[in-house]
Amino acid sequence: MSLFNWGKSPDWKGQLIAVGEAMAAIKDGYVEPEEMRALSQDIAKNLPEHLKALKREGRFIFSDEGDADNLTRSNVEMLRGWHTRGNPPSLAALCIYAIENLNLKLLPDAVQAILGGAVLGEVEHSLPYHNNMHFRKVLLQLLRLVHVHNQIYKDTPRALDDNQIALLIIACCVHDFGHDGMGNTLKGIHHPGYVERRSFTMASPYLSKLGMSEPGLYDLKVALLSTDVSPLADPGNYMNQMKAAYRFHFLGERKGLQTLNLDAELSRLQKNAALATMSLMLHEADISTSAGIDYDITKYETAIYAQEIGEDAKPSHIVEFLDTVCQKRMLSDSAQKLYAANMARIHALAAEDVKN
Repeated sequence: MSLFNWGKSPDWKGQLIAVGEAMAAIKDGYVEPEEMRALSQDIAKNLPEHLKALKREGRFIFSDEGDADNLTRSNVEMLRGWHTRGNPPSLAALCIYAIENLNLKLLPDAVQAILGGAVLGEVEHSLPYHNNMHFRKVLLQLLRLVHVHNQIYKDTPRALDDNQIALLIIACCVHDFGHDGMGNTLKGIHHPGYVERRSFTMASPYLSKLGMSEPGLYDLKVALLSTDVSPLADPGNYMNQMKAAYRFHFLGERKGLQTLNLDAELSRLQKNAALATMSLMLHEADISTSAGIDYDITKYETAIYAQEIGEDAKPSHIVEFLDTVCQKRMLSDSAQKLYAANMARIHALAAEDVKN
């Protein structure tokens, strides 16, 4: 289906409402039709204010000026403003701001799917950590990573094209859709990718309705599964399989006719180097607010995650997270540039707090 029409000045508000109506027509959807309509209308109502705020405060996201420390300070100020002033920009506003600043040339179906994902990401998620604010943070960091990646690889085959960026934006919006805070271990038994697969299952009927293709949905599922870091430190968890594929393609670990023996749902990563890059970038966007910006922010993110799972946060939890989930480093070149120095400082400060 095609709802979106490009013009000199797209009617974003009207398109959001039309997308909400289309999703409300889905039978047996995760979201009640009236809730979907009301949500899209509310997002559209606040869109001008949110875009104005982003144009005023978000220039650093796509900036080529200033060093990493200055960009980090701008990032910290934006996140603090979102938490302290209230009324942070909607996912839709962030998506539209990205489309305009990255000058994405997309077919109507891709734009509809982005707007649809943005609406889904605004369905109420009230957990302490896996909430609507988390979706915004992940999308913010993803946009920073995409911009830097394409600056590094400008005019090379490794630069992401517009459709690949669109898929990543959608993935950020729905990567924890429907999260219930329970994780992937149920009644003492670990189920690989359970939460991530459920998010995909809930979101995919809406995205399909809005024109997302079957290959696009398949790639989306692979990217979402690649954010599963459980069990921690397990070489065979989905995150580590994805990282093995990235190293295979880009870090000199390809040897002849080597096979990675990936799980069936991730097997596409061995042949698709771009998808391995995209999956890594989604994962790094998912963890970077906790791992790569500022120690105070890391402590806050750790505290609300501990609250969600019913534990008391300790500095040792930060060190464990940086050592096991992050493996003491960011892997992509863009994340290295944006977050490596910050992560090193955070690790040193957390280790000192453990010592004390």
